[in-house]
Amino acid sequence: MTHLTMPAAEAFKLLSITNPAIVIDVRSEGEYDKAHFGNTLNMPILSDAHRHEVGLAYKTEGSEAAKVLGHQLVSGDYKERMIQQWCEAIKSHPQQPALIFCWRGGLRSRLAQDWVYQNGLEIFRVESGYKGLRHEALKVIENPAPFVVLSGMTGSGKTRLGHKLRNFIDLEALAKHRGSAFGSHFGAIQPHQATFENKLAQSLYHVAYDYVLEDESPNIGRCHLPDRFYARMVSAPMVMIETPTRIRAMEIFKEYIQAPVTGGMPLTELESSFAKNIERIRNKLGGLECDNIKQLLSQSFQFDALNEAYTAAYLDWIERLLTQYYDKLYIHSLSLKSRKTLYTGSWQDCLDFLTQFHHE
Repeated sequence: MTHLTMPAAEAFKLLSITNPAIVIDVRSEGEYDKAHFGNTLNMPILSDAHRHEVGLAYKTEGSEAAKVLGHQLVSGDYKERMIQQWCEAIKSHPQQPALIFCWRGGLRSRLAQDWVYQNGLEIFRVESGYKGLRHEALKVIENPAPFVVLSGMTGSGKTRLGHKLRNFIDLEALAKHRGSAFGSHFGAIQPHQATFENKLAQSLYHVAYDYVLEDESPNIGRCHLPDRFYARMVSAPMVMIETPTRIRAMEIFKEYIQAPVTGGMPLTELESSFAKNIERIRNKLGGLECDNIKQLLSQSFQFDALNEAYTAAYLDWIERLLTQYYDKLYIHSLSLKSRKTLYTGSWQDCLDFLTQFHHE
């Protein structure tokens, strides 16, 4: 019997809209972890352990033996539980189309689709599977709509401003990293490169013309902005926030120190993390400056970060780190880019400009 199928291009559109369809990825947990799309449910037909066993059978006994073993492993109660999970997911949103795919739209997704049909439900199988969706994602990244880059020195509140806009893509949120030597999100694990790119493509797909991106380096933690996409960022028009150093230091203090402490992170653990990160840039800071900043840092962490009376002690080393490292790095990076400046002003003025700019 011929079941419903959907081209990868149409499936990618459904994956990228605000209220996506139910999309089931039946690849193994390991395959999903290495590369997946947002708005998908991982409900494997073969687990990692199963795939390992089948792979060994294929190497030692051949393809037919591997197929037989695969059918044996996916049977009985295990098979019934899987089908029940798939069917419950489909029924949870009866007004939306349901999609299913595997690596190439082959054996695994065909079997799953057939079993779902035998249980009285229909589901579209994505043609070419994950590989087809990946192809669509790369096309979007290589040909993005025109955008504006929001720039400004570290601590100028770029991300906070971006979230006030209707058309903002938060690259750091997609990468789960704040984009600097101190940028890791505490407790967060960065996605693998392919997953980062896939989610970037999904974000790019549905934004309007002249959306806003925050200025970034090519690498956001371990995630790398695709070369052709970053080349577009280098030459894109720019809006520049100008903020006094002390105010930027306060922004950093609130986000990187007070927020984690309020969330329950011990001061000792936070201090250790900052000290290690400063040590990593010793060569760029210079030994004497590195030691000076680390000493100021150590002195500040003897005080309660949530007590306003001690705020200045924290701001002193943060401001020094900004002027001696981040600002120099930023100025050098900016000198390498050929951008047209659309507007320069305070945080609020830049917000007003971009809000109006989007309505033109």
